[in-house]
Amino acid sequence: MTGGGISVIVLAADRGPDDPLAVRAGVSGKVLVEIGGKPMLKRVMEAVSGFAAGADLVVVCRDEPAYAEAADVGREFQRVDPASGPAASAVAAMHRIDPSEAVLLVTGDHPLLQPAWLEQFVSRAAASGADAVVGLVDHASIAALFPESRRTRYRFSDISVCGTNLFYFAGPRGRKVVEQWREFEAHRKKPWKIVGRLGPWNLLRYLAGRLSLGAAMDALSRRMGLRLGAVTLDAPEAAVDVDSQADLELVTRLIELRERGGR
Repeated sequence: MTGGGISVIVLAADRGPDDPLAVRAGVSGKVLVEIGGKPMLKRVMEAVSGFAAGADLVVVCRDEPAYAEAADVGREFQRVDPASGPAASAVAAMHRIDPSEAVLLVTGDHPLLQPAWLEQFVSRAAASGADAVVGLVDHASIAALFPESRRTRYRFSDISVCGTNLFYFAGPRGRKVVEQWREFEAHRKKPWKIVGRLGPWNLLRYLAGRLSLGAAMDALSRRMGLRLGAVTLDAPEAAVDVDSQADLELVTRLIELRERGGR
């Protein structure tokens, strides 16, 4: 599956000028922090455009010239004001998209993003037949490549994984997941609380290391009345977004290496 026939949402609503990274860089939001002479948001927009040049594109960001400039990569997009949180912002953005369209959702603080990763993720997500799919990376591959990097880890009996901030929604049923997403936002850094949404028995299995990733997705699907899926990406770097100064330094090194032709 290529970028055709899919719409893309970029969530670029960050914590504003009070974000420590924004303060340190002297910009009005984290996604405006420059890496290698480009704001993070522009790098994300370039990756999205490389993947889906003709797709409808909605960007959730503040109505400020700096955001408009960072999002401008020579193609049209709709801008939506940020809502009360990521889920509410995603819902607002989806209101601008044909309900029959599949949707790829990415975040503006993922400057390592590559079109090939998006192609792989969307292809695997569409092939899964699920209503909504989350992209994951094997934690072991991240630890091997970036032993100093600390990422939120979900430990299942068959695999430990980290998120990639990539989400796929297949039409109207998939979008219902976003409505329920708000319940998870407050606990996104506490895996056991998210798994607890699956019920006490599955929580105990998870804590005992006896719950597989597939069983977790099946239980969550039953809980939500939708078919949810998870697919893994081959690139460990897909799990590295920018949440801290350490992340920024790591991503800067990786982008410098990439642009010198080293990766």
